[in-house]
Amino acid sequence: MMANHWTSVILFSLLAALATLLGMALILFKEEWSRRNSNDLISYSAGVLLGIGFLHILPEALELNEHATLYLLVSFVVFYFLEHHLHFHSDHEQTRHLHVDIPNSHDDCCANPHPMGLVAFFGMGLHSLIDGLIIGTGFEIDAQIGLLSALAVISHKLPSGVSMFSILLHYGYPKSRAILYTLGVALAIPVGAVASYALLRHVPEDFLGVMMALAAGSFIYIAASDLIPESHRVRGIKGSFALVGGILTAMAVGWLGHGH
Repeated sequence: MMANHWTSVILFSLLAALATLLGMALILFKEEWSRRNSNDLISYSAGVLLGIGFLHILPEALELNEHATLYLLVSFVVFYFLEHHLHFHSDHEQTRHLHVDIPNSHDDCCANPHPMGLVAFFGMGLHSLIDGLIIGTGFEIDAQIGLLSALAVISHKLPSGVSMFSILLHYGYPKSRAILYTLGVALAIPVGAVASYALLRHVPEDFLGVMMALAAGSFIYIAASDLIPESHRVRGIKGSFALVGGILTAMAVGWLGHGH
């Protein structure tokens, strides 16, 4: 019988939500710092996602389901479709180079915000729900896989928070509404985590293997399609070290987990 990890599911999904809100706070209070270090943060996030996807999540999925690599490929293609047709992920290039003017007071007077901001909100909200599902599924497998899944999610939520808030401001949304929408995107993570963990209790192991393979595919896709191409925009050894540092972080968390 699998252990009960409700506390961990709630705690780590809330931490992921907090990372999203921290990204928003960086734009509100530390805009210059966040933009100056965004490339290294993106490179580090890509390394974490690749390391966890290839070294931990996929091997665990293969133990549970022998067709896990097929489902990983399906996940990769589905995420491509979502991004290509629904603007699923944030536009990093736009976010890095747009000029964000933070409104001062009485910002609710802004009129006619661009509908693309709403598209970004729904797309990233769906992404957050899936991230929560990944955390809940991971803890249904065991504590170590849950921890690794949570780390992978948390690592890319801070830049997601930066992107979400920047896009909303760029498209004319008042600051108060941009904060509210970014909060909604953040809270979708614990909602997805709690719902998935409740619904996946005592399901067959091969189905859990499918879910983990889909999670691995999403991690690898995000790193390969969004984060790594963006990291190439700024040349320098710091970005390369950040990528390797992310992979080493994933390896270290795995070793620590095996040591318990």
